[in-house]
Parts: sequence; C-alpha cells; structure tokens
Amino acid sequence: MRISEKLMTKYKNMNLTRKMLLVYFGFAGIFLVVAVIAFQISMEAFEKRLYENSLHELDYYIQDVRDGLTDVENRSREMAIDSEIQETAIKLSEMGPGTLEYSQAMTDLRWQLVYQNTEQSEINGVRYIDPFGNSVESAGCPWNIAEDEMERFMELVEASNGEAVMYGPTRDCGYLLCGRKVLRWNDISLDNLGTLIFFCDVGKIIANNKEQMEADHSALFVYTDDTMIYQDIQEDLPPLPRDQDSQGYRVMIYEGQRYFMCWMTLSDMGWTYANFFPYSDIYGQVTTVRNMALFGFAIAFIILLLLIRKIAGIITKPLESLTQSMQVVETGDFQSAKMIPMETDREDEVGVLTREFKVMLDKIDALIYENYEKQLLLKDTKYKMLQAQINPHFLYNTLNAIHWMIRAKKNDAAGKMIVELGILLRASFDENPYTTVEKEIDMVKSYIEIQRYRYEDRAEFTVKTVGHPGEYVMPRMTLQPLVENAIFYGADVMTKICYIDITVTEEDESILFEVKDSGPGIRKEELEKVRNFTVQPKGHGIGIKNIYERLRITYKKFDFTIDSEEGKGTAIRIRVPKQKAGE
Repeated sequence: MRISEKLMTKYKNMNLTRKMLLVYFGFAGIFLVVAVIAFQISMEAFEKRLYENSLHELDYYIQDVRDGLTDVENRSREMAIDSEIQETAIKLSEMGPGTLEYSQAMTDLRWQLVYQNTEQSEINGVRYIDPFGNSVESAGCPWNIAEDEMERFMELVEASNGEAVMYGPTRDCGYLLCGRKVLRWNDISLDNLGTLIFFCDVGKIIANNKEQMEADHSALFVYTDDTMIYQDIQEDLPPLPRDQDSQGYRVMIYEGQRYFMCWMTLSDMGWTYANFFPYSDIYGQVTTVRNMALFGFAIAFIILLLLIRKIAGIITKPLESLTQSMQVVETGDFQSAKMIPMETDREDEVGVLTREFKVMLDKIDALIYENYEKQLLLKDTKYKMLQAQINPHFLYNTLNAIHWMIRAKKNDAAGKMIVELGILLRASFDENPYTTVEKEIDMVKSYIEIQRYRYEDRAEFTVKTVGHPGEYVMPRMTLQPLVENAIFYGADVMTKICYIDITVTEEDESILFEVKDSGPGIRKEELEKVRNFTVQPKGHGIGIKNIYERLRITYKKFDFTIDSEEGKGTAIRIRVPKQKAGE
C-alpha cells in the first residue's frame, strides 16, 4: 500500500473532531506560513531600505567632510590672493635674500600667516616658501615629514599652475597637506611669488562632522589601500572591506555581538569611509518589532486553534453522544443508552438524527422487552420438555430391571426396587424444575439402590459430600443421568468391578459435582465428540447433552468438563454458582 493510501486510510479512521481539527490546522498552518513568509519578505525589504539609508547617511557625512576639505582649499585661495600677503610676497621677490629689509619682510609675512590662521581652523599651521627657497611659517607646522614625501608633494604643487593640491595622509606623512602657488594678481602677470603649504588635521575635520551619525556607538574608519587615515578603535580592528565594490554594507559578528558596517570609497581621493556600529543601535527596534510580530502570529495561531477546537466540539459533541449511545446499545443496555444526554431540541440535521435515534431506541426497547417475555416462556417450556425426556427413559430402564428380577425369582429385591422407584417417580413428577442439593443426593441414592439390585457385584458405588452444600438449589435430575452414563460406559462393558464415585463439594462461591468411574475410558478421537455432544447416547439414555442444555438455560456462567483416559476411567465435573431458594 502506498504512503498516500495509508495516510488516507488513517484519516478516514479518525474521529470527526480530529478530522475537523486537522483540516482547520492545515488551512490555518498554510495561512500562517504564507503570512509569515510575506511578513519576512516585507521586513527584509524594509531592512534593506534601512541599510541603504545608512549608506546614504554615510554619503551625507562624506559630503560634509568634503565640504571641510573644500573650506581648506578656499582658505588657501583666500590667503594666496590676500592683498597684504601679495604685497609682502612681491617685496620679497624684488628684494632678494640677505638684506635687512628682506628679513623684516619675512617677519611681517609670518605674522600675517599667524593672523590669518585662527585656532578654530582645521589648519594646524601654514608655511610660506619664497621663490628663493627660503621659508617662514606659523606655529603648528611639523618638520618630521619625510623629504621624499615633501619633494613629491612640491612637484605636484609646481605642476598645478596655481590650483590647490591635496596630498596625504600617507604612511610617511601623517598630515593632510594642501599646497597652492602664490601668483601675482595686481598686474595679472601671474608671476610666481612663492608657495603656501597648509598642514591640516584631517582627524579634526572628520570628527567635527561625526555627531550627525545616527548610531550612538558608531566607530568611523577612513583609510586608503595602505594607510589608516582615521580610526575610532585603536586595537582589535574589525575586518574592514578592501578591494571590494565602491560602496556596500554587511552584517557581521564582532567580539560575540552583531554589528552593522557600511562603506563608501571616493574615486578622486581613494579614501574609503566605513561606519561600524552595533546592530541593535538602529535596527534593534526592527528586530524587536519582527520578534513581536512573529510572537503575535504564534499567539493568534494558538488562539485560532483553540477557537476552532471549541467550534469543532460544539459541532461534533452531539454526534459523539449519539455514537456513545449506539455503543452502549450494542451491549444491550438500552436504559443506560437512554440516560446519555443528547440534544434533541436542535433543528439541524444532527437534531433530526438524534430524535429519530431516540424514537428507534424506544421501539427497539419495547420489542426487546416483548421478545424477552416470549423467551422466558419459551425457556420454561423448553426446560420442562428436557426434564420430561428423563422420566420415560429412566422409567423404562428401571421397569426393565424389575422385570428381570421377577423372572429371576428375586421378589424381595424387586419389591424394594419398586419402593425406590416410587421415591424417584414422586421426585421426577414434581412440577418444580429445581430442587435442593440434599434432595438431589437422596434421589441419586435411591437410583443407586435400584442399580445395586441390577448389577450386584459388578458395580461399587460411593456417595460423598464435602462441606454443607445441601441447602443450595440446583436443576432437578442432574446427577442421576451422570451416574447412569457412568454405568453404561463403565459397568456394562467391564467384566470386573466398576467403581463409581459421586462427590459433591461446597466451594467459596460455587458447588462442584463430580462423577468418576473406573471404566475403560474413552479414546481421544471419541472424547472430542463426547465433549462436543456429537456422540449418540447408548441404550435408552438421553446423554449428557440434556444436562448441559438445562444448565445453560439455568445459569449465565457454569463449568462443564469431561476428562477421560483409556484404561483408567472417565470423570465428569460440573461447577455451578451457589444459589439458595428465592434468589
């Protein structure tokens, strides 16, 4: 059988409530899965939008940094065309070095540089180099820059034709250098009057605009391929993107926590800006909303299932009550079936079915009661017919024995036999089908006395009682056919003495009747037929089937066993419940 067929069979065998719950659970589950998938897709799209917003925020920040660098360029241009600086630079170019006036002019220019560069500026210091290679500078100008770096920078400035040149920071130059040639503007000759070099604190430029970043604990990194320009974390740096796309974002695990990083690379300067912050700083609320939504879906699903279960119970409960009542009816207990509460006031199909079932139940109960009365009458009639079978056969056997006694001139023995026969006839003609165990034993003793005259030394009888079974009631003429059966299957076929023992034992809840003989026994093939009552009884006897039928009519539960072994005899045991008169 295929798996689908097995599942379908299993589904068909479920009760109605489980079927409804399974169907509702399937549809609700599909709806939940679709809803959760749609929600996840929308949340992922929303998160992607947030990630892109973070990248846009970084772009805005970079523009502010660029504006700061542009301010440095503008500042360099303003100082390069400043009238006082122009005038002093012209004097220096015309005087030449080595004179007192030249030294005084260099000093004046230095103060002009100091005046032009305020403390609030991102420019640490300004250096002026005249056409003769002499220089003057304001405070804050470093001298630890490698010569090759300065030479490379100066070559770029010389080739710029008066435009600002940005250089660094590099591995050997930790400053951002901005250089511009000072050209003569008063006569528009654009003669070279020297060079201005601005030493900028790039960290200050970057840090001045960092407050606009939305994340509370963001760490910013600005770097090139070989130089870290700015960093907020000094040790155990997170993995920074290198040789990747010009911009992007990703979620990573750093020091056991979830972090978000977005980056952007400027093609003109080669600087890469990377913003790095804990994921929960900005997106924690999104995660909380997602988890709450998923929890809400789960709660709604559970509530829906409970509601469906309640509705299914309302629908199927009347059917379950009806099924329960039918199962009780199968046991024959119609009164208990009627006691099971059923909703007969409903106007739907279930209500109609319930009312029709109750009507059918009442009719069946009435028919069963009527049939029961008839069965009782039939049972009584059948019992009397079975009992009536005993009397003619036993009478025939006894009269036949008396006949042979008279012919044998045993008139005294025949007379005593007639007396015992009279006792038996009075007992057998009693209309009451039941007698006490004591009277049954007395009747068996009379029967044995009759048989002793007939069999003389060929049969030896013993009657024994254990306990006090005499007061209990039993079907009349039960032991006598068993003794008769022992004689026919024992004494009649033996040449030596046949011992027949009759024992009546009182037990805790029952009475045990046992009749044993020492006859030849029964073959195994014959024994099964005897036990199934398929063997025709010998002579004129009615057989043990008659006894079994009367016991079956009288008792709901009893034991009837036949044991036999060839050469050792046969034993028949009957165990019936204790029952006193009137019970």
